[in-house]
Amino acid sequence: MDRKVWGIIIVIAALAIIAGIVYVIFFYKFSSSPAPVVERPVVEQPATTLPPVVEPPVKSSAMVQPTSPFKKAEMQADDLARMASAFAERFGSFSNQSDYGNVRDLQIFMTNAMKNWAENYINDARARKTQTTIYYGIVTKAISSEVKQFDSDTGRAEILIKTQRRESAGIADNSATFYQDIIIKYVREQGVWRVDGIYWQNR
Repeated sequence: MDRKVWGIIIVIAALAIIAGIVYVIFFYKFSSSPAPVVERPVVEQPATTLPPVVEPPVKSSAMVQPTSPFKKAEMQADDLARMASAFAERFGSFSNQSDYGNVRDLQIFMTNAMKNWAENYINDARARKTQTTIYYGIVTKAISSEVKQFDSDTGRAEILIKTQRRESAGIADNSATFYQDIIIKYVREQGVWRVDGIYWQNR
């Protein structure tokens, strides 16, 4: 072989060697043996001691202060006088065409004995068959009140009401005004003041 051929072979061999060196340096990964695992001894932590739980002492029922029950405000004499004034106005206002509604509406404020009186009064009045074709009526207005008796201990009271009353018959212009007193007596039944007597005084 001539020199030219040997020169080409030498150049190719040199390139192959260089390529092998480059591969080894840049691309070949050397296998590394795994690092030995060193097991560390387990160190037992000392048990943590918690402080004992102390519950607050439970109060006995004897130590609990009972709450006082709600008490209704005790009715005073002035309160009862206002009630009597309203009662007198309703009781004293009526007409012959109202079918005694002034008495029936007030029965819830009366004692049992007074309710019986009211029933008998209405029945007797209906039995008389009062004329209703011609209007007749009275409108009553309370002017003042006076407490004649008020005893909260015994549950008895007496109120005097001064009233102004307007009496009308037939046409509207046919009316007259007069003044009349009425005494209303109260008794207390089961803690409730109720009307136990109604007394119109003479004019």
